[in-house]
Amino acid sequence: MGTLKALCYINQFFAGLGGEEMAHEGLHVYEGAKGPGIGMEGLWKGEMKVVRTLACGDNFFNLEQNYEAIKDQLLELVKEAEPDVIIAGPAFNAGRYGVACGKFCELVSDTLGIPTVTGMFPTNPAVGMYLRKTLIADCAETAAGMRTSLPMLAALALKLAKREPLAPANVDKYLPTGLRTNEVDDNSAAYRVVDMMLKKVQHKPFVTEVPLRKEELIPAAPPIQDASKIKFGLITMGGLVPKGNPDKIKMYAAESYGTYAIDLSTFNKEHYESVHGGYDTTAVNADPQRLIPYTAALNLQKRGLIGSVAPYFLSTCGIGTNVGMGKKLGAAMAQQIKADGIEAVFLTST
Repeated sequence: MGTLKALCYINQFFAGLGGEEMAHEGLHVYEGAKGPGIGMEGLWKGEMKVVRTLACGDNFFNLEQNYEAIKDQLLELVKEAEPDVIIAGPAFNAGRYGVACGKFCELVSDTLGIPTVTGMFPTNPAVGMYLRKTLIADCAETAAGMRTSLPMLAALALKLAKREPLAPANVDKYLPTGLRTNEVDDNSAAYRVVDMMLKKVQHKPFVTEVPLRKEELIPAAPPIQDASKIKFGLITMGGLVPKGNPDKIKMYAAESYGTYAIDLSTFNKEHYESVHGGYDTTAVNADPQRLIPYTAALNLQKRGLIGSVAPYFLSTCGIGTNVGMGKKLGAAMAQQIKADGIEAVFLTST
């Protein structure tokens, strides 16, 4: 067998085109490896090489009219390269990048029948969308974990290219698909369940055959009885900040939030911008009231539908933040607004 061939799809950042400012960049075609593909070639030790790399800006690819315009071209570029496997990403916990990777893999797999694999953090929103469409390697949350994520993605890609059967998800390090296959085991189900029970009561390690997801139950807030007597606040996770981002709120995996007074004479595109790293901020940057509808809230106050509205807003970026940090920021925000007599908030996201 000769050297196997892979084709990679990456976004504008990993192609070296730029960051968020280049997220609208169109299709770029590179012969050979680019970005993560270079690292994977080293891991394959000559068994497989990247013959072509395709790259698009995240915003560009996720606009349906753009995707429809380049879909046929993408398929032709893939067919010309004659790859044994398609690799997208890894996208880590980046939502738009994850969706683009999943969509590309689905297109190629459904149309050309070529095996595909991508890499994502388990909570990436694209996982739920494409888990049954493509194999997804279990990757780190951010690109800082590239060194640990790339070997798993590379190993899965090589297995797919060789048409080798996959081991269970916990062995080959991919996200469980929910699909089950029958296997012959030396022990019956009755024996295995008793064995697990004995290990459990003896506090010994064991692995269940039917894992259950554990979700924390959060009780709903009590309903508002009379909004006309309540002071409202304004909070957004859409990343709206004064121009220049004076509090240096991170565009991804934020660890802080800002408090900003509202002056209608300056509450406009000349003085505010969104630094969020997970959506197309064009509309918000044109009008900050798309995220903080202060004028609309004042109108509700004038009509007597709400008691009053605070003349400021709290803001952070709600993408990639882990649950622990989310709780910390939420508690701090709640403490701040309660101290100001605010009993309800208009909470806007993306």
